[in-house]
Amino acid sequence: MNSLLRAGQTLGLMTVTAGLVVLGASPASAAPPLNDTIDTAKSITTVPYTDTVDTTEATTDDEDAAINAQCGAPVTNGSVWYTLQASLPLYSVDVSQSSFEAGVIVATGTPGNLSIVACGPFSTAFEAVTGETYYIMAFSDTPGVIGGQLSIEVKEAEPAPKIAMTVDDVGKVNKSSGYATISGTYTCVGTADFVVIQGRLQQQQGDVQVGGFFEITTNLQCGGTFPWSIEVAPESGKYKRGLAATAATTIGCNAVGCNLYDTAEVVQLRNGH
Repeated sequence: MNSLLRAGQTLGLMTVTAGLVVLGASPASAAPPLNDTIDTAKSITTVPYTDTVDTTEATTDDEDAAINAQCGAPVTNGSVWYTLQASLPLYSVDVSQSSFEAGVIVATGTPGNLSIVACGPFSTAFEAVTGETYYIMAFSDTPGVIGGQLSIEVKEAEPAPKIAMTVDDVGKVNKSSGYATISGTYTCVGTADFVVIQGRLQQQQGDVQVGGFFEITTNLQCGGTFPWSIEVAPESGKYKRGLAATAATTIGCNAVGCNLYDTAEVVQLRNGH
């Protein structure tokens, strides 16, 4: 009897222990990230700065909605917050390497009373005032997607590129087609995400004015002075040998902003092929 009792007690203990093991194996509930709200924002003390955080359990609150009213993102799901006390004149914030489509908002002020500085999908940049505190909110801007693996990089940004251009005083006209070819140089100093040359070529022919728009958007570099050339198709009529006038603009942009350069020149069109 005692042996049977001891065996029963042992079996019962094993059953309870097994139950505890099974219960203990259940995964714990996931928690929001530590910087889920503006009050627990993570401080950025040095740049460049990078961070990766799981935002699948991050929440959205009234602070998100209030600042997004000044930005207009579709949603601010799964938002997390950072603070930065500025010591540099220009900063960029990049969340484009996240596992989901992310957006970013930069603001100043105090919690509950923020004013937007910059915002955008994937990345943004902003001019900073030394010593001022900036709040950075990163989030999913896709309805129905709470978040994922957020990857954020904050670094010093370069100013908008400096731009200039020239137009050569001699061009060519194709007698058969009536198209004109004009050329010149452009200068781009700094770093640009894109450079554009555009303008209009006008020619007065008695009582008739012949004109056409031109634009170059590809293969324009930054970091020096480069030649450009384009064939301009008139909107009606044909260009002819003689004087014509150009009004042209070069635009260079990066995340911080754009600079442009305008020029107006007289061009002598000569017969050519």
